[in-house]
Amino acid sequence: MRGPSLRRASVPAPLAAALFGVLLGTATFLISAWLWRTGAPQLANMTAEAALLAALACLAAFALLDGPARIRRARVPIDRALPASWWPRDSETVPLLAACVGAPLVLGAGAAFLLFR
Repeated sequence: MRGPSLRRASVPAPLAAALFGVLLGTATFLISAWLWRTGAPQLANMTAEAALLAALACLAAFALLDGPARIRRARVPIDRALPASWWPRDSETVPLLAACVGAPLVLGAGAAFLLFR
């Protein structure tokens, strides 16, 4: 006799990315706060600035450089509609996932930059 089957609940990719971004943003803020509290305000400011700059640069790079490859290579006449299978899934595009990670990270790094300068 078999035991009860356990099904794993899958977490949507944007939610997992947002949770990861919150973790990174909180870690950035806490590291900057710890550095400021221990008497290294310049290092705390530099850490927050570097994290903010890196997060913004990565967000911009993902948003500008990534695009669905099928749409870029599509050779469809103008008077025809693309089939639905050609369009990317909106819930798991790379720019969306980058925004889900980057937004909380930018908030945490930005708050640290403003508070500990």
